[in-house]
Amino acid sequence: MTDKPIDLTKDAFVSGAYGLKDSDDAQAFYKLWADDYEGYMVGELGYCSPRLVAERLTRHLGDTSAEILDVGCGTGLTSDHLHERGFGNVDGVDLTDEMLGKARARGIYRNLIRADLTKPIDLPDACYDGMASSGTFTCGHVGPEPFDELVRLLRPGGLISFSVHVDIWETQGFKAALDVLVADGKLVLVEKELDKFFEPLEPAGWFFVYRRL
Repeated sequence: MTDKPIDLTKDAFVSGAYGLKDSDDAQAFYKLWADDYEGYMVGELGYCSPRLVAERLTRHLGDTSAEILDVGCGTGLTSDHLHERGFGNVDGVDLTDEMLGKARARGIYRNLIRADLTKPIDLPDACYDGMASSGTFTCGHVGPEPFDELVRLLRPGGLISFSVHVDIWETQGFKAALDVLVADGKLVLVEKELDKFFEPLEPAGWFFVYRRL
């Protein structure tokens, strides 16, 4: 990892990712960056959110045979950390074939699904014990719309671990959407903590674990 100061506001890659407007933008961006994404985000910028999301999920989900969905799996960074902790029944869902191809090459996924998270996912109700999502609910990416669908896919007692950029937690409706799910008796908050997305920088993301009721 570079020891040079990082200014994400001036970084072309990150500013491009944070500036995405819709799923078409996202698909074009990640098709272009699939080959360079992992090396740059981890190797150059010290991207640590996938590890922190995985750590929080496995802290509360002790059964390594649990069936887990990696939401917005990208190249598989989050699931790599799940795999290291002994979790082998992991599926991934992402928007582009290019990112899914990189994820498939890791050889750690049970299934990989190409889908737009802003739309219904062709999976049965209550089919996962856990979910992990890093880098999906952030600036220029997916809004709070998928949470109803994700809750549908979780089994009672199932856990979802995810991060949300602090700047959009309230302004883009994430807090309101999760508050409704809690008020409706569908989710309960297990853990909430402010933490880093990038090792050299100050904390900039809320990291959550919710349990399905």
